[in-house]
Amino acid sequence: MTVTARPTDASPDLLTGFLRQLSPGHDPSPPLWLEADGLPDVPRRLLVHDHGMTATLEAFWGEQMRLSVLHTEETDDLLRRHVLLSGADSGTPAELGLIEIRLGALPAGALFAVRQRRIPFGAILSACGVSFRSQPAGFLRLVANDELSRLLRLTPGSVIHGRATTLYARSDGRVLANAVELLSGHRPA
Repeated sequence: MTVTARPTDASPDLLTGFLRQLSPGHDPSPPLWLEADGLPDVPRRLLVHDHGMTATLEAFWGEQMRLSVLHTEETDDLLRRHVLLSGADSGTPAELGLIEIRLGALPAGALFAVRQRRIPFGAILSACGVSFRSQPAGFLRLVANDELSRLLRLTPGSVIHGRATTLYARSDGRVLANAVELLSGHRPA
């Protein structure tokens, strides 16, 4: 397994901040940063690409994803939110997303929809005609603590895989968001 250096964008701070918020008073276990070839097969297929995670998850699960916003915070030009994507029919958690959205980079319709907290970010961009690409900065493996396991409906100590990524507008390359996307490890029935 090849280990790589930590990504240099804001995404790792999103993960550390979330884990500290989830377990106050406890230092979170650091993730192990991996190259793509260090991921198991299914996580590699779900994480190693340049398009949106919502569409990838919907194709894998064979159902639409439902958004649950766990936390949101808006400061200046940034909206940070922690979200859970679950199968709309099954209710099974598919992904935990930690995202920092650059509000000034969004058209008015997308900005309105983001603040409504009802639709996943990638789906909003697609619906508003914003063509984007996701550029993974690194892939990770993390052992789920009790709180993360409860949230994702896993056994404590389960291994979670994810990625740190930056979303760019295809039209002009502007940064739309930084994100950490953690797969639940569950599989469709």
